[in-house]
Amino acid sequence: MLELQGLSAEAKIGKILILVSLILGIVGVLGILAGFGSVALFPVRYMRGFPLFAGFFIVITAVIKILGLILGFMALSSTNLKNFNKAGLYAIISSLLPPLDLIMLIGGILCLISKEAK
Repeated sequence: MLELQGLSAEAKIGKILILVSLILGIVGVLGILAGFGSVALFPVRYMRGFPLFAGFFIVITAVIKILGLILGFMALSSTNLKNFNKAGLYAIISSLLPPLDLIMLIGGILCLISKEAK
């Protein structure tokens, strides 16, 4: 999965940053869903200052983040296929989906400027 032999330094760092961003994104989605689960299971505890429709926004945020993770996995698979131009584009699009992911953005830019992308 992480074959780095024969790649330039930019491509190696970009591939590693995309992988790290995916791992952190998965942890973030699990945290969002765990937070929503605690609000859904124990609503009386959170009703005073927490509006009823806020759970809807939490679910929408999780869905958008999952779409970003799917694009991130597409970027990682493109790096495995040695298509760093497509990987960089997927990573940049994935990073711009809310919430903003700077690690994925830097990884995508490094994939685009590597000599393998040309």
